[in-house]
Amino acid sequence: MKYLFYTLSVIILFASCEPQQPAKNIHIRNTMATIYVQQAPEYRALTEQAYALARISLNNQFRIATSPLAVVLDIDETVLDNSPFQAKQILENFNYPAHWDEWCKKEEARPIPGSLEFLQYADSKGIVIFYISNRKEHLLEATINNLNKYGYPQVDSNHIMLRTSTSSKETRRQKVLDQGLEIALLIGDNLDDMSAEFEVEDVDKRKEAVFANQSKFGTKYIVLPNPTYGKWVSNRGFYNGKLDQDSLAASYLNGF
Repeated sequence: MKYLFYTLSVIILFASCEPQQPAKNIHIRNTMATIYVQQAPEYRALTEQAYALARISLNNQFRIATSPLAVVLDIDETVLDNSPFQAKQILENFNYPAHWDEWCKKEEARPIPGSLEFLQYADSKGIVIFYISNRKEHLLEATINNLNKYGYPQVDSNHIMLRTSTSSKETRRQKVLDQGLEIALLIGDNLDDMSAEFEVEDVDKRKEAVFANQSKFGTKYIVLPNPTYGKWVSNRGFYNGKLDQDSLAASYLNGF
């Protein structure tokens, strides 16, 4: 009886020490997208291609410009690569904005391929550069430090416009125009980086806006690839912990 009691006690002890199963990782579907950004040569080819096209378009506009030109571009996934933050979300199963400030303050985001060379070229041509980002204003110093680390041009509080009250960038773009500048190029990984026309929640209406503006893509609008996050993700309900992500994904797949 004493041996039986000891055995049961050990079993209960080990059972109580057994780790609890973690909550289902709602970011696991992002794994291949993040690996694509970090490992696929095709991703680098696409970003280099985007900035090569931006240079061609800028040269074309520079030759015929009658006003001083500006380039307006996003920062995250357009100039700086935050894929290590995406990877941490997957590995540790947490949601933005947890650890986002911590990541930004490390000042370790690396350049998106093609971005540095293009912006240094634009700067050499006398183009005014504005970095309009939805990072919050308290991250301004860390953002400046991160960009300066790699030699990005025109990096200061006059040329970096971070988010204050609204995520819409329209007001900040208007501030550029109010300086008598013509915006030659808008560059970003999200359609909202280009125009308020895309700032709608309905996916079909965003598609219609793309069709209506198709002549601007590759000439005035330059889009960077970002399969990991963005409005397309939130509009479709991904990363909403209240929704079954597997069923949600299956509902969007079109097979034959």
